[in-house]
Amino acid sequence: MVLAPYGSNGSLIAWKEKNASQIRVGTLASDDKQFSPLLTTAGDEVHSMVGHSSGGALLMVADDPDIYSSKYCKSAATPSNAACQKMSLLRFDGKGSVLSSTTLTDKANVDSEGALFIWWYGHTGRLAWDGSRYAAYFRSAGSYARPNVAGEIDIHAGDTLRMLDANGNRLSGGWQWGCSHSWSVRLAGNSSGWSAFCHGDAYPNALRLQQLSTTGVSTKTTEWLSGTNADTRALGGVVADTDGYWLSYLETTGSLRLHLARFNNNGTQISDQIISSATGIDAQYPFRAYLGKLGSQLLLGWKSGGKLILQATDASGTLLGTPVTSAAGVSNFDEFVSLGNGDLAFANATSSGAVSVTRVAACN
Repeated sequence: MVLAPYGSNGSLIAWKEKNASQIRVGTLASDDKQFSPLLTTAGDEVHSMVGHSSGGALLMVADDPDIYSSKYCKSAATPSNAACQKMSLLRFDGKGSVLSSTTLTDKANVDSEGALFIWWYGHTGRLAWDGSRYAAYFRSAGSYARPNVAGEIDIHAGDTLRMLDANGNRLSGGWQWGCSHSWSVRLAGNSSGWSAFCHGDAYPNALRLQQLSTTGVSTKTTEWLSGTNADTRALGGVVADTDGYWLSYLETTGSLRLHLARFNNNGTQISDQIISSATGIDAQYPFRAYLGKLGSQLLLGWKSGGKLILQATDASGTLLGTPVTSAAGVSNFDEFVSLGNGDLAFANATSSGAVSVTRVAACN
């Protein structure tokens, strides 16, 4: 379930149908209830979305028959849920007409050295827009020659970052293979460039920020929590502003702790505070933290006792007030999204398959 700001106070919403390989996209009015359908397209997962003045763009996963391998795609030699799929950028206008669909993975057969695709390994993606370019960052799978065994391949898990122009055409910049193995990714951009965060378990075994220029050229790498067990840390949310980026993340030093880190536009970490009010954080992996922009403030989120806890900070990251317990549902997949009027919202699919949207009003 993904949201994107749309217009002055509304949103775009997209989800995958529970019992069909279809993705639905529509608009929500400012009451978060009045739904207007835009389009339905074939697909198995929807990961991220951006809204434009009319329409938007969607980062999604769908089957790719062009790369099918009988050996590695839904065969006896692989898990029953093995899939050979593509990650795509789908652009659409305000009436729901598809403007373009760009495959971000490659077209080599899965059973060939150098293939890049979406497999049964865990995968997520994030999409960002700077006014003239898209950046798409997603977890991917790649086929590499098996050492000392001619004609055989091994499939590894990594991540990929693609740059695209306003019409959805692939550009240079980014990378084919980044963190490996990549457990999760986050992405944000401003007028100075892009920040791509990954959670790696080997190359690197750390949390990593790759700072990029506006055209997607890597300019600086920052790593922290190096050498720690990958299941003792997790990325939260990322918020961009003019001067840099805020990132929330979780790590275990004794007990599970929530951090709010600040990075400048050069990719240098300039502060990293432990959120003292975040206590009793649910520590069973996978755990998750959240972060979004709420007017001129930030809103942190974490789970304790299975419930979502919210804590506001000012623009400098200083805590405001005390934590508030919310009855709203939120999953590890959901993201906090800042809307056009400064409100914050997130969407969640309930166990019955219903759609739930929660909005937090910005302070005036």
